[in-house]
Amino acid sequence: MNRSNKTRLLLSELQKAVSQIHRISDYHKNFRMDFPIGQHHKNYDLVILADIITDYYTCLETLFVRISKFFENNLETDRWHKHLLEKMRLEIPGVRDAVLSEKCFHLLDEFLRFRHFKRYYYDYNYDPDKMQYLENKLVESLPLVESDLLRFGDFLTELATQ
Repeated sequence: MNRSNKTRLLLSELQKAVSQIHRISDYHKNFRMDFPIGQHHKNYDLVILADIITDYYTCLETLFVRISKFFENNLETDRWHKHLLEKMRLEIPGVRDAVLSEKCFHLLDEFLRFRHFKRYYYDYNYDPDKMQYLENKLVESLPLVESDLLRFGDFLTELATQ
């Protein structure tokens, strides 16, 4: 497959990720209709919210891995999750635009740290205040991430035609 076709494939993967983000956002909205903020639901609502946040970040990280492999394919092995996210905010002159703005990077870093906690500590007793904080960051990040990804998609479209 030539570079132009590989670029179009990456663009399709980006579009699929944006579509998945829309589904996650819709799921979150429906979840909040069933479990309004401020009502106590025996912690089940926090477990669901934790899964929504984790799935959201994992969807993005999967896309970031594909972007990294396409353009650089060089990640540190000992802390590759953090390194990958850091690389997505970098513009690499002559190679690619930055995928994420600084603001998105900082928002997503919160989710990366939370996912790490969720994966390795197996705790279902979530702090409601911390979860509310993360949910606020989720709501804040959704349109910003979509905007960044669409902008990067424009870059890929241009790259595919060169």
